[in-house]
Amino acid sequence: MSTHQLRPIEQYFPTQPWLEEYRAAINESDEYGESSAGWGVDFDGSFIFQIEDVPIETTTMTDLPSEIADAIDDELSARSDDRIEDLLEDAPPAVRESVEAREGSLEERVTEEIQGTTMAELPDRIWPELRAELPDLIDDLITQLEENMADDGTIYAYLDLYDGDCRAVDTITDLDEREYGFRLAGEYEKWTKLVRGEGDVINMLMSGELELDGDMQKILQYSDAAVDLAEISADVESRFIF
Repeated sequence: MSTHQLRPIEQYFPTQPWLEEYRAAINESDEYGESSAGWGVDFDGSFIFQIEDVPIETTTMTDLPSEIADAIDDELSARSDDRIEDLLEDAPPAVRESVEAREGSLEERVTEEIQGTTMAELPDRIWPELRAELPDLIDDLITQLEENMADDGTIYAYLDLYDGDCRAVDTITDLDEREYGFRLAGEYEKWTKLVRGEGDVINMLMSGELELDGDMQKILQYSDAAVDLAEISADVESRFIF
C-alpha cells in the first residue's frame, strides 16, 4: 500500500491551481505590498512567466512524485482481472497491443504500461474509462496538460501585478492571448530552482539563466519587489510534477 498521501492539486507545480495559491500568497505578503507600491501605475506591470522545455516527452508516470506512482499501483492492484479486462476493451488499440506484448499477470502488464507512459502521451493513452478508475489527481493533471500547456511543452503563466497586488493570474497557450508589459523566460529547471528557494532572481537575470523582455531599468528600480516575488514562490508548499 502507498505510504504517501496525495496532495491537493494546488500543491503541484506547475499547474493553474498552484498559480492561484501563489497569487494568494503574494496578496498576503506585507513585504511585497510595500516593496511593489507604485508598480504598474502609469505603465503595464503585468508579467508572463515563460516556463520552457518542460520535460513532458521524457517524464514517465514512474518519474512523478512517489505518492502519485504509489497511488496508481494501489488503485490497479485493487481491481480484479475481470474489471481490468473490461477496462481494456475501451483502450486505444495501440495500448491493448502493448499490454498484450508484455509479460506477467494482467495487472502487472497494465500497471507497467501506465507507469511507462510519458506525460506527453497521457491524454491519448489514458482513456476516459481508465481515468475514472484512477485517483482524481491523475484526471486533474491530464486536464492541466490538455488545457494549460503549449504543444511545444511551454507553460505561459500570466500575472496581473499592480501597485502591491496581484489582481489576477491565468495560464495561456499562446502569447497573443494576453497583452503584457514584461516577459520572464527560462528553462523549467531554472524556474524550479527559484521555486525551491535556491536562486536569486536578479542574479539569474544578470547571468542569463533567465531572460527578460521588458524594461530592465524598471526591474532594477523594483529589485526588492522582484526578490520578494521569488521568495514568496519558495514559501508556497510545492511538489514538482517533473
